[in-house]
Amino acid sequence: MASEVSFDDLLNIRKGGENLTLGSGPSRIEKIATVEEWKIKAGALREVFLQTLGHAPAISCPLSPEVIDEVDCGDHLRRRVAYSLEPDEKISAYVLIPRDRQGRMPAVLSIHGTTPLGKEQGIGNDPAVQECAHALHLVRRGYVTLAYDLLSAGERAYKGLRAFDTAPFYERHPAWSVRGKDLWDASRAVDLLQTLEEVDPERIGSIGHSQGGGITLHAMALDPRIKAGVSNCGDWPSRLSMNPFNHCRTGWWVGRPFLRPYAHAGKPFPIDLHEYLALIAPRAILNIVALNDWGYTVEEEPLTRPVLDHLADAVSAVFSLLGAEGKFKQALHTRGHSFLQEQQEMAYAFLDENLKG
Repeated sequence: MASEVSFDDLLNIRKGGENLTLGSGPSRIEKIATVEEWKIKAGALREVFLQTLGHAPAISCPLSPEVIDEVDCGDHLRRRVAYSLEPDEKISAYVLIPRDRQGRMPAVLSIHGTTPLGKEQGIGNDPAVQECAHALHLVRRGYVTLAYDLLSAGERAYKGLRAFDTAPFYERHPAWSVRGKDLWDASRAVDLLQTLEEVDPERIGSIGHSQGGGITLHAMALDPRIKAGVSNCGDWPSRLSMNPFNHCRTGWWVGRPFLRPYAHAGKPFPIDLHEYLALIAPRAILNIVALNDWGYTVEEEPLTRPVLDHLADAVSAVFSLLGAEGKFKQALHTRGHSFLQEQQEMAYAFLDENLKG
């Protein structure tokens, strides 16, 4: 039941004597009281998170960026750049650069949702989905933006399969996960932004709707180079989920198969939304959530709103501990799985505050 969901475990840590980690003497669960204790907890959470992503292969390689073409779009330049993700995998991405610029500018990753359009969504090439054209909207606000295809979408869709069918990935990387690959690709996108003379490498952010929002959260939990982010309808507490197999499907988009034993056994996942958000502290994150999403209805708002409010209180306590009050914000609404004008304005103002201020 939603009323039984709690996030009070966020500040729990095991304490004991000097031989605690040797298993000697009694131990106990207490609340974190210092920044140093939180750092220990955060390190442990990141290790747990990495375990749920599987084993990444040795795929480091030179970025080797090259400009394919550049188009004058009036108020900005649209540059198509190719770069390497793995030794045998090179992709292209759109880099949008404001026409009127002075010095190095903040930059934002535009991570698309579960759409076959891929990176085309971010630059506004489909009139039907202009609300998610983050890259286009933000370049007009003075950001360099980068839009790339997620694995199995756009130019990276597997031949003969529908978008986001990830079966061929697991044939190649059975010990890894698609979400692990997503996060590797996001880190390479940050690498690319840091090579651009137009970009201030200390002011890089990320924004995404739906799957792109989830990737933004997860990437920020692991990559401290992303200084501010917005997740719109990106994730939902698994302990409130109607079906946790959404995170670890057995077919089509298979995100994190190593979570399946928990889903089958009816056990809570070893890491959840409130912990991803807390791992971002003290950097800035805005979490926009539709209460009538993930299978819930508007009529169930009296159940879901208090749970999400409680989550925000728990996460805010970590940000306060680290002296980062106001760097975490959560916005709840009942407009469904969407990114409408009200949410856009809120999201872009948040990025302005934390990347331009």
